[in-house]
Amino acid sequence: MMQRRGPSASSGKWREKGVARKLVIIEGDLERTEERAELAESRCREMDEQIRLMDQNLKCLSAAEEKYSQKEDKYEEEIKILTDKLKEAETRAEFAERSVAKLEKTIDDLEDKLKCTKEEHLCTQRMLDQTLLDLNEM
Repeated sequence: MMQRRGPSASSGKWREKGVARKLVIIEGDLERTEERAELAESRCREMDEQIRLMDQNLKCLSAAEEKYSQKEDKYEEEIKILTDKLKEAETRAEFAERSVAKLEKTIDDLEDKLKCTKEEHLCTQRMLDQTLLDLNEM
C-alpha cells in the first residue's frame, strides 16, 4: 500500500506544484491587471478633470462670444447711424459748396459792377471838375 501511495503522492505533489505555478502566474496577471486598472482609473480621473476644465472654458468662451456678439450688433447699429449722418453731412456740404460758388460769382459780379461804377464816378468827377474850370474861366 505504501508503494501505491508513493506514486500517487508524488503525482499529488506534482499537481500541487502545477497548481501553485498556475496560482503564481494568475496572481502575477492579477497584479499587472490591477496596476493597469489603477493606471486606467488615474488616466480616467485626469481626463475627467480635463473635460471639466474644457467645459468651464467652453462656458467662458460662450459667454464671451455672446458679449462680443452684442457689442458687434451695437457697433453695426452705430456704424449705420454714422453712415446716415455722413451721407447727410455730405449732402449739406454739397449744398454749401454750391451756395459758396453762387456767392463767389455774386461777389465777382458785384466787384466788377463796383469797378465800373467807380470808373463812371471818376469820369463824372472829371467832367464836373472840367465844367467847374470852364465856368470859372468865363
